[in-house]
Amino acid sequence: MPDMKIMFLHGREGTPEGTKPTFLKENGYKVIAPVLPKDNWELSMRRANDCFRNFQPDIIVGSSRGGAIAAALEVGWWDTPKILIAPAWTKFSVESPLINETTTILHCREDDLVDYADSEELVRDYGCTLISCGENHRMSDSGALDSLYSVLVQTIPAER
Repeated sequence: MPDMKIMFLHGREGTPEGTKPTFLKENGYKVIAPVLPKDNWELSMRRANDCFRNFQPDIIVGSSRGGAIAAALEVGWWDTPKILIAPAWTKFSVESPLINETTTILHCREDDLVDYADSEELVRDYGCTLISCGENHRMSDSGALDSLYSVLVQTIPAER
C-alpha cells in the first residue's frame, strides 16, 4: 500500500518535517503535511481543509493537536479513515468529533499531556479502535512508529 496518500497533521510543537511524517515518507508513503500555526486554530483548520480538498488523501493522520484538527475536519470525514495519535480533542474543545468506526487511535497509557481516558471516551462514543502503544506523549519511539505502520498496512483506502 505504499501508493497510499497520507495527509499528516502535526501537533502544537511539531512540524511537517518531524519524526512521524519523516517515518511515513521513509516507508514509501506520499505525505503532505501543511504547516499548522500553533496559536491560530481557525487558520490551522482552513489549511487542513484546503490540503484535504487539493490532495484528496486516502488517510488522515493527526498527532496531538493535529489529532484534534483531524477529529474536527468536516471534509471527507465519513469515508476517509483517520489515525489519531494521542488526540488532544478535549484540550482544543472539539465538542462533536467527526470520527467513526474507521478511526484508529494510537495512545500511550502513560501520556502526561493528553489523558488516555479521553481516547477511551472516543472508543465508547464513536466505535473507534484504540491501540495502546508508545512510551510517552511524543509517540516517536519505535513501538509507537511500528504500531502506526501496522495500522497503515491494514487500512484499505476509501474508494473515491
